[in-house]
Amino acid sequence: MTLTAVREQRFAGISEKVNVTEPVEVMAFCPGCKAFQTVWLRGNTLMSTRRFSQEGSQIFHNCGSDLACQLYYTW
Repeated sequence: MTLTAVREQRFAGISEKVNVTEPVEVMAFCPGCKAFQTVWLRGNTLMSTRRFSQEGSQIFHNCGSDLACQLYYTW
């Protein structure tokens, strides 16, 4: 099985481009444990989740890794 991205934009942290009032779906990839999961952003803030946390402009997976997640837009 292969995943094909129609339009993909990768960014290291939450940027000013995400500053919108509607929730935005973003794929988060943890370089520590290789988890790949959907998270939601509203403005520049991570919406409530148990598995991810936000520190400043970066999102971290709660697996114990010190590495910030890589975020991918999927629209």
